[in-house]
Amino acid sequence: MKINILILNIFLVVSIVNVCAQQDFNNFKTLKSVGPIPNDFSALTYEKIDEDLKKTKGNLTYGQEKIFLQGIHYGIDDILHSGMVVYGDEISEYIQLIANKLLESNSKLKSELRFYTLKSNESNAFSTDQGMIFVTTGLISQLTNEAQLAFVLAHEISHYTEKHVVETFEYHTKNKRSTNIRGLSIYSKEKEFEADRLGLELYNKAGYSKEELLPSFDVLMYSYLPFDEVELPKSYFESAYLFVPESLFPNKKYEIKAVEDYDDSRSSHPNIKKRKEQIENEIDKFTNWEDNIFFFSQSKFEYIRNICRFESVRTDILDANYADAIYSIFLLEKEYPKSIYLKRMKAQTWLGLAQYKKNGNINETVNKNSDLEGEIAAVHFFIKKLSKDGLLTIALRQIYDLKKESPEDKQLLAIYDYMLKELSDLKSFKLESFSKKTFNEAAHDFIEKKNSVAVLDTASNKKTSSKYDKIKSKKSAENPDNFDSTKFYLYGISDLINDSLFIKEYKSHKSISLEEEKLKEDFDKLSYKEQKAKLKLEEEEKLKLNAKELIVVEPMVFSYKKGEIDLLKSEKLKHNFSQIIEESATEAGVKVYSIDRDHLAVKGTEVYNERSVLFSFMQQVSREDNFNIFPVDYEYLQEIKTNYGTQRVMFTWVESEYDANIDFFSMYLATIFYPSLPIYLPMKLMSGHSTEINLIILDVEKGKIEVGSNYYIKDTPKKYHLGAHMFNLFKKIGSSKSVN
Repeated sequence: MKINILILNIFLVVSIVNVCAQQDFNNFKTLKSVGPIPNDFSALTYEKIDEDLKKTKGNLTYGQEKIFLQGIHYGIDDILHSGMVVYGDEISEYIQLIANKLLESNSKLKSELRFYTLKSNESNAFSTDQGMIFVTTGLISQLTNEAQLAFVLAHEISHYTEKHVVETFEYHTKNKRSTNIRGLSIYSKEKEFEADRLGLELYNKAGYSKEELLPSFDVLMYSYLPFDEVELPKSYFESAYLFVPESLFPNKKYEIKAVEDYDDSRSSHPNIKKRKEQIENEIDKFTNWEDNIFFFSQSKFEYIRNICRFESVRTDILDANYADAIYSIFLLEKEYPKSIYLKRMKAQTWLGLAQYKKNGNINETVNKNSDLEGEIAAVHFFIKKLSKDGLLTIALRQIYDLKKESPEDKQLLAIYDYMLKELSDLKSFKLESFSKKTFNEAAHDFIEKKNSVAVLDTASNKKTSSKYDKIKSKKSAENPDNFDSTKFYLYGISDLINDSLFIKEYKSHKSISLEEEKLKEDFDKLSYKEQKAKLKLEEEEKLKLNAKELIVVEPMVFSYKKGEIDLLKSEKLKHNFSQIIEESATEAGVKVYSIDRDHLAVKGTEVYNERSVLFSFMQQVSREDNFNIFPVDYEYLQEIKTNYGTQRVMFTWVESEYDANIDFFSMYLATIFYPSLPIYLPMKLMSGHSTEINLIILDVEKGKIEVGSNYYIKDTPKKYHLGAHMFNLFKKIGSSKSVN
């Protein structure tokens, strides 16, 4: 038996090494799922509920069991299909490898558990009653070694074996608290202590070192900070052309506030100090401690951790946490200075910061001063301190330099083009305001002139300046008298001002912006009635995309009853609506490629990966409606566009609600004035249904919403209603715009 397990572990190690060799951090690719799609992902939720209802759940009544299973399965499936979970990938396989080590002598338990990676910067791991254990990339990015990960897994395995999720549900139902999956993964202090104790047994039996137990809790305590604590040089944002004053950085260090013995009286978890004390007491109960920190090599662990750290940059950009992304990029550049992936992410981060600053919502992506801690505080402080023109100039400088380093990279060129567009419609950004001198050159001229005792009376100086020349001189950054170190950015693009190609590209975008501005001015001159008519016509014309092919991502359907989502009904309606979309499109002559959960069992992992990246793109787009967001998975989206032969992606969602809204006073009057009641009550009951259909079509090439539409019906979401509406929409989508 031991020989077979040894052979299995060797096979797994070799398999993972082979897979790992494929990842190149200089050309990093975000994690994708690999291999056959697990039943956890392909089975429909109500099928899972029906299957589990055949099993017993301890002390739960049938009614409680049904509520528990609906809550837990729909909660889990929301996570599984969020676009954030991967399976069969290098990290999931590595986690499985360590779990196999922990469960070496328990083949039954080993067969019950499945391990998945959750792409999130939250440092977390949690288990479900169905045997799924999720570990976040954020947690692994913070760990020091394999042994610490082993203890985390042992802890979560213990939650599963002790059925803590079910017991937590019983407690929550008695106390009328939330029954969602995240809520059910927050256990009582007693359950946490128990999972620590039992996890310690698994950890010890596997042969891991006791020296790594207490440091594991340090990881948990400080995991809200970046994965390393390194001072950011004040010269980090400078270049040969750009000087950044030290005054833009904090003149103090921000302390790290986390403490072990925090007040946990209102927390479900015991504080770190108490958990450490319990572990210290339990350690001495075992006399057979070994000193293994790595069973599968230190280099393997560091490789896996680096994947998670690279993923953290993508996740920060996806969540618009741009200051955090800059600091993580800074940390990773030390080991991977030539990584094209980091260059792309840095350019995209600066583009995002420029867009947020331009639109006046930069505070959404940087922390308040009162929340600043550790070395990363310098980045947040710096970004907050920059003026709009200062930040936009630095963003342009950074993106231009990155593009210049890799002039053939399509993604960097696309980001650069986005940046020029953002600048072109900004009235305050004028090229003539910038100096053709660098900061150092301008400072030198200023000092030279200041120190001059007299100015030579040369022929050029005798020339009388006109009033207008004097005015221009006072405004010009070229005039040494106007030198202002606080406006350092005016000297930051002196080479671009002299670059004819840059001027041509900028002016091209500027002319388009001026045309759009003229159209807006013409629209504003119209009367209200004329504006309304024009908008209606434009809305109709926007739908006419002449699109004969579309990628259609599965619809989202929400059926409400008494203000609550009926999860089971929503899922069945979604399945019907997916079929209606395909049938209506075919009838209208539009070919659709369905990327739908209903097709996963047949189409498998490739479609699951495509669906995940499209969901991520939609997440980015839906966050901002003031500007076109640049997709974090640009390269992958280009692959999808090439594979399907179209750059248009359609998302739809339906909301159906039943609320009769019976006015009991009116009903009372109807009983008095008989026969009004037999008319009033049925009419109210019949008119209580309402359905709203919404759709948007995204252009993955341009990174923007191309068209949006919504339709409202005062009825149930019947097939012929939905079908007729979708048919009309697809007919418009497939038609050409009218000729003016």
